[in-house]
Formats: sequence, C-alpha cells, structure tokens
Amino acid sequence: MPGATGLRSDWLGTVLTFIKRSDNAKVATISANGGFGRFVTRVDVDAQNADLLAATFASGLLVHTSVTGGGTLTLDTGANLDIAFPDWQIGETRWCYYQNDGNQTVTLTGATGTTRVSAQTIATLQGRRIVLLRTAADTYSVWAD
Repeated sequence: MPGATGLRSDWLGTVLTFIKRSDNAKVATISANGGFGRFVTRVDVDAQNADLLAATFASGLLVHTSVTGGGTLTLDTGANLDIAFPDWQIGETRWCYYQNDGNQTVTLTGATGTTRVSAQTIATLQGRRIVLLRTAADTYSVWAD
C-alpha cells in the first residue's frame, strides 16, 4: 500500500535508514550490528518554566535554560498529543530527551490528560528521558528516567 506508513527505508552504507515520505527527513536507523539510532531536532527554551508541547516532544530534544527560581516542565494535554500522534497506540511508550542547562531545579508536571507517575525533579545541568505511556484516548502517564 503506497503511503500506508508515511515512511520509507533505504540502506545507506551498512545502516538501514527510515525516512519520512512527506519531506525526506531521516527519522531512525538500525545498523548492521543491531544498534538503533534516532534523529532529533534541538528545541531551546530560555525561561523559568517550559512547556513540552506535542511538536517539541516530536522534535526529540528540549534544552531548557531554567532561570530566576525553581521552574516547571509541563507536558502538553492528552488531547493535543492524540491529535499530533494519531498512530500512537494504547500501551505504547514514546520519549523525548530533556536537558536542564540552566541554574534552577525543574519539576516535571502534566496538563489535563497527562499524569505524573511519581514526583520528578530535574536538577541543574542534568538531563532525563521524558517517557509517555498512552493508557487511553487523551490519557497518558509520564515519568522521567
């Protein structure tokens, strides 16, 4: 079925590369020895608080320069995540990398439809992988590891 997945694959040297059909952007790779790679686009936010919007989550990397005082990292709503990722299956996890390169501790929080699994703080100059688990329509659990 042409265009069924929105991706195509091609061997680039010894690496199987997955490429978006819409804009030819590289998405992920699998090497001949089984190593997995993911292409990300860095998004920067320079503020006390940051919103991890669906589009930023899709980019794969948020670098947050936290300033002024303790801040928050707030996930987008479950409804917005459903719209941005219509192929996301219930029971499936996806992730985005987060780096706090500022001078304040940041607390992970969720908006409507995104619930923290546990209290999560990210210290200055620390990074985490922000993981979302889709548990139902418009409903996600989130944690940082």
